[in-house]
Amino acid sequence: MSLDEEISSYIKAELSPTTNNFQDFWTSYCTKLPRLSSLVRRVNVIPATFVTSEALFSVASFLQRKQRASLSSRTLR
Repeated sequence: MSLDEEISSYIKAELSPTTNNFQDFWTSYCTKLPRLSSLVRRVNVIPATFVTSEALFSVASFLQRKQRASLSSRTLR
């Protein structure tokens, strides 16, 4: 099957109740769409979100809040 045929098959593929999420779909279609599934495995290694970076931004915004900015050595005496 050519890549064009795989793309056409992918577009025509209907989701069944057992393949309603990304990983399940590609697990069940890896033999039917080998080239596309190989590409998906290469591209899908990057997580959509990373909790550590989100937590870092949360801490940074907490440290930069107005209440903390008003704490000076004079205010703390």
